[in-house]
Amino acid sequence: MITFKAVVISTNKRKDGTYPVKIRVTFKGVSRRLPTTMAAGPNDLTRSLKIKSANILSKSNALIEQMRAAVGQLSPFELEEKDVDWVVAQIKKALASRSFRLNFFDWAETVAQGKSESTGRAYRVAINSFARFLGRREIDINDITRSLIIEYMAYLESTPKHSASIATINKRTPCSIYIFHLKHIHDAAKLKYNDEDAGVVVIPRSPFNNLPFRTEIHIGERNLGIDLMQRIISYRTDNKPMRQCLDAFIVSFALMGANLADLYAAPPVRGHQWRYNRQKTRTRRDDQALMIVDIPKQAEPFIARLQEAPGKWWLPVIHTMRSTKDACTSRINEQLKIWCSINEVEPFTFYAARHSWASIARTLGEKATVDECLGHVGDFKIADIYAERDWAKINGLNKAVLELFEWPDLHPDE
Repeated sequence: MITFKAVVISTNKRKDGTYPVKIRVTFKGVSRRLPTTMAAGPNDLTRSLKIKSANILSKSNALIEQMRAAVGQLSPFELEEKDVDWVVAQIKKALASRSFRLNFFDWAETVAQGKSESTGRAYRVAINSFARFLGRREIDINDITRSLIIEYMAYLESTPKHSASIATINKRTPCSIYIFHLKHIHDAAKLKYNDEDAGVVVIPRSPFNNLPFRTEIHIGERNLGIDLMQRIISYRTDNKPMRQCLDAFIVSFALMGANLADLYAAPPVRGHQWRYNRQKTRTRRDDQALMIVDIPKQAEPFIARLQEAPGKWWLPVIHTMRSTKDACTSRINEQLKIWCSINEVEPFTFYAARHSWASIARTLGEKATVDECLGHVGDFKIADIYAERDWAKINGLNKAVLELFEWPDLHPDE
């Protein structure tokens, strides 16, 4: 016998206090939970997390009736030899064969609710902008085409209030951050509702691919740009080695492109400033290549995860990767190459964090200040000998760079 029930799971509580509603399918004593687009708030549930909302129960029962109708078409003799995963696959196929509709804006709000407060706010800005362009808050996800997105991009480019509010390093593409958020929402829907292994493809289009502006790097380039850096910053994975390598890459970027050699050799840091002498040039400069970097709040969660290991160093997790700096570099670059393959972007190395920071900073500040942020001698060698550097200005430029991005509100274990 196959049974169905709408449920919420206590461990699935979102940051906004809601729970995703799922349909539990049980067959031969084994259960699987199928996701829905519904969410239940505290007022929709009993203390024991039973659903009491009449609206949610009505929608859930309607969905369950469709599932019952789907399994009603299955042969009882075939069921004797099958398991719950096979049953679930048949249900998905049957439901997908019906007229699939998904209001993009309803789904977008679901995605935004699953983000941190600051990131969710950024997503809603993009969602609201898209709604203003359409003149409504309803469009089926399969009605979003590449030509429509190109029209939306032209709308953004021609609207000053949008162009002025969107962070960019390429003045030809001020809409790239909005497009990035909308693409993520669309990709999340495809990931949830499509099941290519089971032959279920209810969202076939990819309207955000191959748009007429650069969102990825090309062969030979080490400046990743805002879009790709944002993807790296926002990326979540349960793969621990990859997570650690991405954390090190992000920390390097957030600390004005700090080299791995300096992160690897850094003793414990006291307070909110990292004072160090650059390994590469400390023996060739009168000031021993001194760097004074304010540790930005955006980097703190990533730094905290790199401290989750015993050791005498500031970032001991980096030392757990390999026993030497060069071996550690190879290890991180190996993981970055895997990440690039998974995400279908041209490969880059750890040094891209420094190169990308410099390229973005150059659009916001003077070249001489960028040189000082990177610990270079700069164009004014005599002045470098006699004048003390303005660390407030230097760290101010780094703050301006980091404010171009949406940073997730992470706990160390996320």
